Amino acid sequence: MDVVVRPARREDAAHALLFVSAAPYYASYAGGPERARRLLRSLYPRRGHTASWEVCHVAVAGDGALAGVLAAFPSDDGEALARRFVRLTVAHSAPWRVPALMRHLRTTAAVSPHPPPGMLYVDALATDPVHRRRGVARALLAEADRLAAEAGLAGVALDTGIENRPARRLYERAGFSLHGLRPAPDDRTARAVGGSGFVGYVKAR
Repeated sequence: MDVVVRPARREDAAHALLFVSAAPYYASYAGGPERARRLLRSLYPRRGHTASWEVCHVAVAGDGALAGVLAAFPSDDGEALARRFVRLTVAHSAPWRVPALMRHLRTTAAVSPHPPPGMLYVDALATDPVHRRRGVARALLAEADRLAAEAGLAGVALDTGIENRPARRLYERAGFSLHGLRPAPDDRTARAVGGSGFVGYVKAR
């Protein structure tokens, strides 16, 4: 399938695909799938955070449908972008939800990503289910390579679930190398992240 990869626009509905990229995590963080979808829909048009349209590129199918999304930014910017995402989340949440958000962040801190400095970090990569196995993810990874080169960065880093074998095969075939495992230290953390932990990958230029 031919797709065109372009920078995301504020009016794109890419927030739905951002949810797909890490549905169990977002659902646990926000207090359920519907709350997570509403949160991402509200925050996507805002600037300066990890789920903003500014950091996204989208793959567009021939019929104009969004087939996939890539959220990526320099790894050196990740901490500031993540902090703003949390601040915006708190501002968009009912006061009674804030303690649960903070507990979630403390619980998942042990498996939070720590990509190498000087890399392009892929924070989210998702393909719409109806467009899977049609080259969308490969096109988005190629865009990540291009963005890293354009920015003069050392390469691309990303994470995926330890048990996500299809994604791991995709990344390894695309030239990524293992950069470490971050297993969930207990069942509570595993439930919060939706799996047994994460594996990091890097691809140097």
